[in-house]
Amino acid sequence: MGNCFNEVKMSKKILMIHTGGTLGMAEGKPDNSLKPVQFQESVVNFVPELNQLADIETVFAFNIDSANLTIKHINKLVEVIKENYELYDGFVIIHGTDAMAYSGSALSFLIKNNKKPIILTGSQKPLRHIRTDARLNLINAVEFATMDIPEVAICFNSKLMRANRATKVSSGDFDAFDSPNFPYLATVGVEINLNNRCIMPISFGGEIEFNFLKEKNIVHIKTFPGLNPSIYRHFLNNDTDGIIVEAYATGNIPILENSLIPFIIEANELGIPVIITSQAKRGKINLDAYECGRKAKEAGAISALDMTIESAIMKFQYLLSKDYNVSEIKKLFLKNISGEISE
Repeated sequence: MGNCFNEVKMSKKILMIHTGGTLGMAEGKPDNSLKPVQFQESVVNFVPELNQLADIETVFAFNIDSANLTIKHINKLVEVIKENYELYDGFVIIHGTDAMAYSGSALSFLIKNNKKPIILTGSQKPLRHIRTDARLNLINAVEFATMDIPEVAICFNSKLMRANRATKVSSGDFDAFDSPNFPYLATVGVEINLNNRCIMPISFGGEIEFNFLKEKNIVHIKTFPGLNPSIYRHFLNNDTDGIIVEAYATGNIPILENSLIPFIIEANELGIPVIITSQAKRGKINLDAYECGRKAKEAGAISALDMTIESAIMKFQYLLSKDYNVSEIKKLFLKNISGEISE
C-alpha cells in the first residue's frame, strides 16, 4: 500500500519556481544572490527527501527581496506558469514572505479555471541555517503540489491556506501566516489532514485562462484619529485609478470633523472607485452597521466584505486592469471570483 502511494507521487512532475526571498539566501554574499544551479544544488543537498516525493525541476523567474515586488514580477510569474502549465502536474513557488500574500492573491485572480496546485512557500530563516523552517516548508509544499488541490495556496508552518485568504501576521515567528476569515485547506501533523469541504473542486467546464495586470495607480489611505483628508485631495486627478480606505472595524470612517465623505463623493464624480477595507484582521465590512459606514456607502464607497487587505488590493488591480468603470467594479468587487469572499 505504501509503495503504491510512493509510486504515484514519484510519477508527478513538479516545477519549482524560484523568485528570491529568505529561503534561498546565501551567507557571505553581499547581495544574497544565488545562481540557478546553486539553488538547485542547495535544495538537493539540504532536502534530499524532495526527490522521494516528486520529479522536480527548477526555474528562476527572478531573484529579489519580495519588498521589491512589482506588477512586472507578478506578470512574469503568470508567464512562467502559462509556458509550463501543460508540462507539469503542480507548481511550487519559492517566494519572500513580505509580499507572498500579494503574489498569491494576484495569481488566484489572474489564472482562471485552474486545475492544478500552485503552492507558494518560503521561510523565516535561510535553508542553509541549522535551525530553519525552510526544510519543512519545502517538503510540505512539494507534497501538496502532488495532490489534487486546484488552488493557489500558501504553505507555511504545516498549514495550507488559500492564498487570497492568507495574510502575514508575524515577522519573528515561524508561524508567520494565518487565514483569519477562512478555514485552513489542510494541516500537517503525523498525518496530512485535508479539509476537502473547503478545497475548490476541479473545474472541467472552462478552459484555463491566463490574465496579466496593467500598471494601475492605487492610493491607500489608513484611517486614524486626526487624519486630515485635505492632504489627499491632490490624488483626485487623472493619475489615480483607484483608492482604498483602510477603515475601522466594520468599515467606519470619520464623518464629522475631518470627514472623508466629501473626498469619497468627489472621487466617484471623477470616476475613481473607492474601496473600504478593515484594519481588523477578522470579521467583515458591513457598511450598514453604523452611521459612519452608511455615509460612506451613500457616498459611493464599495465594501471589501471579508477580504484580506492583500486580496482586496490585488483584486482591485485585476479589475482596474480590465478597464471597468466604477459601476462595473462595484458589481464585480462584491462578486466572489476566486474564493476570496465568504458566501
